[in-house]
Amino acid sequence: MKEKLTKHDEKQLTQLLEQCAQTGGMDLLQAKGFLAHLHCHPRTLDPASWSSAIAGVEPEQEYWPFEAKTMEKLFTLFNQLHDEVHQKQRLMPADLAEHIDALKQREVPQPLRHWLAGFMTGFVFLNEAWQELLTEEQFEEVESCASLLGYVATLGSEEEHAIAWRQGGEPEPDQLVKAIEEALEYMHGWSQVKLDDEGELAPVQSAH
Repeated sequence: MKEKLTKHDEKQLTQLLEQCAQTGGMDLLQAKGFLAHLHCHPRTLDPASWSSAIAGVEPEQEYWPFEAKTMEKLFTLFNQLHDEVHQKQRLMPADLAEHIDALKQREVPQPLRHWLAGFMTGFVFLNEAWQELLTEEQFEEVESCASLLGYVATLGSEEEHAIAWRQGGEPEPDQLVKAIEEALEYMHGWSQVKLDDEGELAPVQSAH
């Protein structure tokens, strides 16, 4: 399997997932944010389940939601993002992280918005899995971080609170950027947590 998607692979995957997004699935940037969240969780997840979430369909244990060539591209993307998170120590890709500066001008670039929305979808997808693994306090912290990132994604919408923020409302951009960076750092911490032989936290830690 390839270690990284080629530009041609990414273009093909972009086109296919754009079709999925029109029927309740995720586009490529949302899928990247979604998978980034999955890489924060210390336990390994069933590919049939997460790929079905990207496709926007109910998972079937014995079937993939995409044809084999597309699944191969998704596995490559999954592994590529794993390397970003674990080897490069980066939860958000560098080209997307650059968009965070736009928030200081009260702008939410669409690529950033879609990645953040995908990350929040990852939390919803893993809600029960997080609760099974974490203490109540730890889960509340993870939920708070994911909710913040999901909230930032809404600031690019035409909702009343988003328009008010872009026109100068709270929170202040510098405070928002700092909160995003802290949330990403906290969530990245969970990607580094190890499990014991029974699949439990060893030892239980906050990942700060």
